[in-house]
Amino acid sequence: MKKFLIVLLAMFVALSCAAAEDTVTACDFETGVPAQFIQSGSAAPAVSNAVAHGGSSALHVKNRSGNNWDAVDLNAKALGIDVGVPTKISAWVWVDSEEEGTFVIAKAGGDYATLGSVTCPGREWTEITAEFNLDQPVNIRFQNLSENWNHAEYYLDDMVITVGEAPETVESTEPPLDYASDFSAGTDGWYARSAGTASVSVTDEQGLLIVGRTDTWNSPGRDFPLVTGKTYQLSVLVKQDQLDSVGFILSIAHSRDGSESYENLATCTARKGEWTLMQATYVAGRYDTHVFYVEGGHADTEFQIKDFVCTEQTLKYGKAGIPSLKDVYAEYFDFGTAVTGNEVLDADRMAFYESQFNIFTAGNEMKPDSLLNVGECIKAVRQGGDQTVVKVKFESCIPLLDWAQENGVKIHGHTLVWHSQTPEMFFHEGYSIKNPLVSREVMLARMESYIQQVLTWTNQNYPGVIVSWDVVNEAVADGSSKLRDSLWTQVVGEDFVNRAFEYARKYAAPGTLLYYNDYNSENTMKNLGIRRLLESLIAEGTVDGYGFQSHYTVNNTNMFYVKIAWKEIAKLLLKDGSPIRLRVSELDAGIAANTDANWQAQALFYDELMQLYMQYAEQLEAVQVWGTVDNLSWRADSYPLLFDAMSQPKPAFYAIVD
Repeated sequence: MKKFLIVLLAMFVALSCAAAEDTVTACDFETGVPAQFIQSGSAAPAVSNAVAHGGSSALHVKNRSGNNWDAVDLNAKALGIDVGVPTKISAWVWVDSEEEGTFVIAKAGGDYATLGSVTCPGREWTEITAEFNLDQPVNIRFQNLSENWNHAEYYLDDMVITVGEAPETVESTEPPLDYASDFSAGTDGWYARSAGTASVSVTDEQGLLIVGRTDTWNSPGRDFPLVTGKTYQLSVLVKQDQLDSVGFILSIAHSRDGSESYENLATCTARKGEWTLMQATYVAGRYDTHVFYVEGGHADTEFQIKDFVCTEQTLKYGKAGIPSLKDVYAEYFDFGTAVTGNEVLDADRMAFYESQFNIFTAGNEMKPDSLLNVGECIKAVRQGGDQTVVKVKFESCIPLLDWAQENGVKIHGHTLVWHSQTPEMFFHEGYSIKNPLVSREVMLARMESYIQQVLTWTNQNYPGVIVSWDVVNEAVADGSSKLRDSLWTQVVGEDFVNRAFEYARKYAAPGTLLYYNDYNSENTMKNLGIRRLLESLIAEGTVDGYGFQSHYTVNNTNMFYVKIAWKEIAKLLLKDGSPIRLRVSELDAGIAANTDANWQAQALFYDELMQLYMQYAEQLEAVQVWGTVDNLSWRADSYPLLFDAMSQPKPAFYAIVD
């Protein structure tokens, strides 16, 4: 019987000097599924004797739900397959289908590029090979490319994996990007972004002037060679001499595979004749091209820019030997953070985050405006006429979920139902705001379909990764005990929260905790409204806990009322008589200015909060800061987090771990 073999092949050269060794791993699946092969999506890899290329067994991939990522992955790092390591894979594949199709060996993350492919007839053993050097630290996936095979089971056998020697680490001779505009010799690569009418020129003030604009997007722009996942500090001065005041935007245009998209990074209001500063921090996404530009004003406003700075941060994450937040509080509760999609693309940054935190929340990538595919919803309604149809997409959250799955890290889902960051078209007939609002019955059907699809897809593709969800976010009105007036209350009614939890409980995986999440819990009237809402959910048996959004300002938050809010909500009992679960879902504490005195006050504030949280440790599921480093916070101008812009621990960090 053949076995799972690891054979070391050594070649010797003259003078008895040993050359680099290749590691060859042969897999015939006669004695089981090697640990290096892991499930992707809903597929379940197992050994089968139904068909085999050699011997009597093969690896059988079954229970596929209709996606080509329902497959089997190879744990690359377990076999020494890393970035730059020369690798060869050969295997035999047999697909249970009467149709011909294409099978591929591909990257199981990053850009999901194909590494090797073969066209093979159904139900016939065909050899597939791939020879590659990974450019990203991802696993290897064995999957179909042809959609006609999305439900087909398949078998793999007689696989040989040859891994070469890891390349020596070579420090780049190119310095990190450190650009400052200098127009002494001309326009320095800047050009006019327009339909052809605008132009740029250098002024006596050593600024770059744009004239001939016919639209607000017409702008001076320049291409920059940004590195995926790296952090860049940006600043620019802008001036106009035509209007009393006018708004400008610092933006970036980026493209991938020929498709261009845009982000606004900073804004300012420029008064007539005054140079005005805009500043931003940008984490580069996975794009082929990047263009920074300044837009705004009226369509024909002429303006200048100067002193444009783009500097790559050369970060040394944290400090060697600093305590780990997740380890300090491991006995009591999880300690986590929130991340954005581009942060996940920086492996060094994520390794630092993972050293501190054991549960993560997507800052935006799992909210309704990221997952709801409005364009496809519109097409589906037009084609079939069914107003309840809902289409979703998951590209925005896949990088974080892949990373979490590969690193064994928990995810808290945020959020399924929210009045904000939900496209208004979701509530209208035909998904068009020009049409009337849909009926209550249609909206409930859309809500259920959306929740069902999100929970089912995440459960199937990332089983056990998402341990909890914010089902509904911020439903209670500010300073009131009533629900806020929103499109949800207008279309469905005030029981929309109850129905959302009903559907979430129906489709959530067993053991998944379901939370209601809100802010300003310390406001007496709002606290009453939150408790009334929770009591109605408890009566229906659909809620597990409450998430305290905790966006505070040092010296402007009354800790007495914060403590009262915790006491009142913590007293609630679930339907089974157990205490309600609690979580700190979005913690940050801003200061007025970046001074040592304010840092010390911030540390004392965090210390007092942690003392409060420890009082409720038995009910507390997790404490999650809303971001890790100050400059990437949504409140960056108030320096609210535990690490500074250079990812170094602040006094607040030490107050928490002390």
